[in-house]
Amino acid sequence: MRTKTDIRFDVRTDPSQVMDALMAVEMFSEWSPDFEDARVATRDDEGRPRRVFLTVSVGNSPDLQVWEFTWSDNRMSWEVSDSTRGIRGGGFFEVTGDTDGSRVLLHVEQYTPTPLPGFLGKRSVRKSYETLVENFAGYAEQFPEPETYGVV
Repeated sequence: MRTKTDIRFDVRTDPSQVMDALMAVEMFSEWSPDFEDARVATRDDEGRPRRVFLTVSVGNSPDLQVWEFTWSDNRMSWEVSDSTRGIRGGGFFEVTGDTDGSRVLLHVEQYTPTPLPGFLGKRSVRKSYETLVENFAGYAEQFPEPETYGVV
């Protein structure tokens, strides 16, 4: 089944903080309902994740995936280069400044070899990405977590 998803959303923080939150790929499970684990294998010359091993929940069972990332000042792109379930595709987050913070576009094109009826599969994928977007906006607004110190 092929799906294509585009979601535009706002984050009430500056674009550099949104990009920093995206670069913390090890924290994907904090804001994504489908990611269980992420481990960086390689980084580019600027320290940004390049190749990442992920465990993704697909239909309530794990899929081990390898993602290849590319980065620019306002965009994080990825492509699934390997998957134990045969999932292929990729996408990007594109971040632009806005008067109240950041405007973000999430674009995902994905192929899953699951034979679900089109409308059921697409509805399920869309709902999953809507939850991801809602969670990510809150996560990015709080990123990095502020240090709290107790009075001694």
